[in-house]
Amino acid sequence: MNPILFITLTVVLFALVWSAIGLFMIWPGKKRPGMEKYRSVKFAHRGLHDSEKPENSISAFMAAKEKGFGIELDLHLSKDGELVVFHDDDLSRMVGKDGKISDFTADELAKMRLGTSKDTIPTFKEVLDLINGSVPLLVELKVAIGEKGVVEKFVEVIDGYKGDFIVESFNPAALKDLKRLRPDILRGILSAQYMKDPKYKGKFIYKLAQNLQLNFLMRPDFIAYEKKGFGVENLRFIRRNFDTPLIAWTIKSPEEEAAAISHGFDTVIFEGYIPGK
Repeated sequence: MNPILFITLTVVLFALVWSAIGLFMIWPGKKRPGMEKYRSVKFAHRGLHDSEKPENSISAFMAAKEKGFGIELDLHLSKDGELVVFHDDDLSRMVGKDGKISDFTADELAKMRLGTSKDTIPTFKEVLDLINGSVPLLVELKVAIGEKGVVEKFVEVIDGYKGDFIVESFNPAALKDLKRLRPDILRGILSAQYMKDPKYKGKFIYKLAQNLQLNFLMRPDFIAYEKKGFGVENLRFIRRNFDTPLIAWTIKSPEEEAAAISHGFDTVIFEGYIPGK
């Protein structure tokens, strides 16, 4: 064979194989029809919280429920293996106390006030009883690398819940576990432009996560990306070619919401203002 032809064919073959691998990594999987109804839901970030109603509190969830907004909330596992609704890993910002959620039992956490309010840290069961299917939930599983038990407990608690909900996490391994345990539950990957943050520089796994190249682990039904993520090429490619629902976080004004929608996001996780329905 002509050497030039051989080199040309080799380069073309390599390019095709490389493209196929790249497509395999980012492909979100077969589109599931159950996700369509969430494209228009606007989710109140940690509930409809303000200076009087703290984030991830019963008061904030009640306010969102009364106004008919979807609710985004965060789950951690307590020392005694209960799911509690709280964002941070440690208690200092919201409770003014040293220690992590995992250092305390659910009963101990239930006695801790959020800020200066009368609200305390609720369990996930309490929130499910409160919402009772009245508005959709967007549940974020807070799972550290190597942590076990959160997904398993979530599957146990959510079993039998009749309301609408979808699940998201920054941790692809957690979503992989969810896919294995409950493949019917709609799941989405949370991501961000990690490479703009110096603490992630040189960490290849975060570069893959930023570019949605870990999708092959769990085949997400939706993608929740930081609000300025529309500049990420793979995000735009997925939207153009697979029409995967995109949720922008965290939107803090009508102007930011309009910008996100204009750049291809379907809906938003919002805080600090009241969006139109």
